[in-house]
Amino acid sequence: MPIWEQLLLFGVPGLLLFCGFHYWTPKLINKGIPLIISFWFFLWMPVLLLLPLSILLYWLNGGNLVIADFNERFRLVPFHSTDWLWVIGSVVFTIIADQLLEPVGRYFAKMRFFAPPSYLPAPFNPLKKFSIPPSHFFGVPLSGNWSLLALFIPLHIIAMFSEELMWRGYILPLQIDSFGIYAWIINGLFWAWIVHACLKWHFIGMIPGMLIAPWIAQHTGSTWASFAVHAIGNSPLWIILILGILKPPLDDEIKLRIKELNA
Repeated sequence: MPIWEQLLLFGVPGLLLFCGFHYWTPKLINKGIPLIISFWFFLWMPVLLLLPLSILLYWLNGGNLVIADFNERFRLVPFHSTDWLWVIGSVVFTIIADQLLEPVGRYFAKMRFFAPPSYLPAPFNPLKKFSIPPSHFFGVPLSGNWSLLALFIPLHIIAMFSEELMWRGYILPLQIDSFGIYAWIINGLFWAWIVHACLKWHFIGMIPGMLIAPWIAQHTGSTWASFAVHAIGNSPLWIILILGILKPPLDDEIKLRIKELNA
């Protein structure tokens, strides 16, 4: 795959995400569209489209629409049980690196050029205070809101699989042909600085996580391994949502009353 085609496949989703993140979401918010709809639509739609696009590119390049051939081309093959140690180690490494580099992201977020959009809530906005368990998620009350979780987790999983199918399943093997043992570095940097350019304050802090997924895919020869790292690494968000859903609404009402009395 020529470099221009790689830049195009990474760049178009990255441009859509950047515009949605910084321009289109605020416009919808100003028109009265709820934040949880406007933000996640523009965040997930370009990513979800990667799934049919991967299949289309595979077919246009002569791929057979047979499960065995498809799985082999996209490296959707089981990884060895011993590779779970690498997967778990990768997840732990990513979580620790994210925590250690969080102050770096906060530092850049205070600069005008790198600043996150003002509408972005915690924990995605490093400049806003975040409490666990949360009472709201993108403006939606969490207490008892299991329907939100039932919708969010499946869409989140499909979005992550769509990314892995394109970046690690379709593109990475072609990059290995071009860049050899260094392909995972190119793949990870493109994923970080082109696709995730919308998270510009996080351009340093995201590097460990963005590099570890293509590395584990190249190391194990399995896209399922990178998907496991990707999904497990993002699962703490689901746990936080569950904690917020389990939180009694009375707690928030009491705090509000106390705040009103002290005002």
